[in-house]
Amino acid sequence: MLNNTLDKTFYPASIAVLGASSREGTLSWALVNNLIKYGYNGMIFPVNPKAASIHSIKSYPSVNHIKDEVDLAVIMLPKDMVLDAIDDCGKKKIKAVMVITAGFKETGKDGAKTETELIARIKKYKMRLIGPNCMGLINTNPNVKMNCTFVHGTPIPGGIGFVSQSGALGAAVLKTVQQNDIGLAQFVSIGNKADVSGNTVLEYWRQNDDIKVITLYLESFGDPRKFMELTRSITRTKPVIAIKSARTTAGMRAASSHTGALASSDVVVDAFLEQSGVIRVNTTEEMFDIAKAFDMANLPAGNRVGILTNAGGPAILAVDECANWGLAVPELTAKTKNRLKKIVPAEGSLSNPVDLLPPANSEVYSQAAKFMLEDDNIDSLIVIVGPPLMLDTLEIAESVCRIVKGTSKTVMLVMMSQDDVIPHLKEVMPEHPPVYRYPEYAARAISRLYSYRKWKERPEGIYSKFDSAKKTVSKIVSKYRGKKNVYLNTQEVSDILNAYGLPIVGSVFANTTFDLIQISDKIKYPVVLKAVGSKLIHKSDMGGVEVDIHNPDELLRSAEKITSKLKEKNSLHLLEKFQIQPFVSGGVETILGITKDEKAGPMIMFGLGGIFVEVFKDVNFKLVPINDIEAAGMIRSIKSFEMLKGVRGKKPVDLEYIAESLLRLSQLSSDFPEFEEIDLNPFVFFDEKEKCKILDARIRV
Repeated sequence: MLNNTLDKTFYPASIAVLGASSREGTLSWALVNNLIKYGYNGMIFPVNPKAASIHSIKSYPSVNHIKDEVDLAVIMLPKDMVLDAIDDCGKKKIKAVMVITAGFKETGKDGAKTETELIARIKKYKMRLIGPNCMGLINTNPNVKMNCTFVHGTPIPGGIGFVSQSGALGAAVLKTVQQNDIGLAQFVSIGNKADVSGNTVLEYWRQNDDIKVITLYLESFGDPRKFMELTRSITRTKPVIAIKSARTTAGMRAASSHTGALASSDVVVDAFLEQSGVIRVNTTEEMFDIAKAFDMANLPAGNRVGILTNAGGPAILAVDECANWGLAVPELTAKTKNRLKKIVPAEGSLSNPVDLLPPANSEVYSQAAKFMLEDDNIDSLIVIVGPPLMLDTLEIAESVCRIVKGTSKTVMLVMMSQDDVIPHLKEVMPEHPPVYRYPEYAARAISRLYSYRKWKERPEGIYSKFDSAKKTVSKIVSKYRGKKNVYLNTQEVSDILNAYGLPIVGSVFANTTFDLIQISDKIKYPVVLKAVGSKLIHKSDMGGVEVDIHNPDELLRSAEKITSKLKEKNSLHLLEKFQIQPFVSGGVETILGITKDEKAGPMIMFGLGGIFVEVFKDVNFKLVPINDIEAAGMIRSIKSFEMLKGVRGKKPVDLEYIAESLLRLSQLSSDFPEFEEIDLNPFVFFDEKEKCKILDARIRV
């Protein structure tokens, strides 16, 4: 047990239940019943002025009538009695309180007002509060054995910590833990998070030896950056798995830049979870499938998987899923095949997957598993036991568990169509590999274990610091203090990017067509002509860009085309001047950008650029600042990475310079958080650093 302010919450030696009822069927009756049935090792004090006893335990008229010390007070009273109950607990010097009662900020203004008063009293008495509007908490530690919830279901001991903002989801999980072989260490429903939040619990579980793997159900993030910093530290020693709801939420706000338009709220969540090393999943089932793998299996040393089965179909599914998740299914060594030949029927298969055929009994299974685990080509083993025909599959599973006990390799057991067998395996073999209903789930779990191993072994990364002309940028930014939603002019954008070593292509400007004629014969062709205006945001969409211009005549015709197209779109009044730039052909068009999330702050984006960036959406986001490892990861994460490496005879681009440019942009954003949006699109990269240029850019403050 830890020396922490939350110890009395999670490891209480005594619990008082305020509002305990003697009427069966009520929530408070069920909570006290669960404490007793699960075998709570501490003292229970029901508090009810109208009952002499509850569940044959003496009841007290108020918490102050209890002579013994109380570690945790569970309040299940009507909402209008909660604040008085907190005062009573304060007089009793109780330092841990859990308010199950609902009707606070989740109900509107009046409830929020009451919750504000609740928080004030908690601070006054220096208490820690779980809730309000929560479902309770569980600790399966044998010295505690506390099921302090009101839902049906028997918690199974294990190493999983589960924190949920949703009481209903917590209740659903508790009802299925036994059937799904999920071993919980601790569970807490945090409700409205008035005091103890998800971050508080994470911090508490960080050094808690009872918790091997942390699982989270999150509906919202109070402080994404704090969450990222905390979990980035925790995941170096403990896996964290999160299911975050509201994946399909629309963009965080209207954005005029490509970068901002692509940064949906879900993209923001993905970005900081990935930077934290947190494993994000889509469903509760997937979360616990992976959690029990971390709880019950070793981390694989590599990505090579052996598959042992008595049926061909499930083995093929396992092979396919391994391929989907980047796992290899290698050939077994000749030594292993020779050993297997002595026990596998002639009609079976000695290749990987090894097919023992349906008649295989427990002895054959256990021997084959032993031989495969001793193979130097195998890091993990999936043992598939198909639907039972004549043989006792529990006996097979038990024998496999015995033979794999003590191995340093990763083992997964698949029991297909055997929901009735899975709960019994824990009874006969308390320590066993994780059990799955389908081979695909086992393969997916191995891939997550392997990815986590790579995360743990990944270097921390270096935050580079480049020389920059900060004064130049500060001078420009100071001109716009107090103004909102302003796009900087083209010259200011160039000055800022040059100040941070970001190579924007040189430009010449002409205010009118007449000015264009004056300079047309002094320009080195080919060139690009662009319409410029503070409110001409997406120039290509407006017809404001003409490329590959080779002489003065083409230049003037291009200017006429642009003015004509702007006129058609009733936008000619937005044209302020013309911009002439060298025409850059070849290379790979990318986009680098910055956008700001209201809670998470500045984020950097990298991806495939050009006019179709919002169509293909082949981009990756990270929270600023990024380090060298994250910059390299962003580059490799996009689907079109092969284009950067060089395809169809094209030379690979300078990947190191892309990473350097991302780090420079990250530094610019960190130094000047006033920039709401930065778009460098296209930023064209070539095989040589000197050729790489930003062809268009805009910055909004």
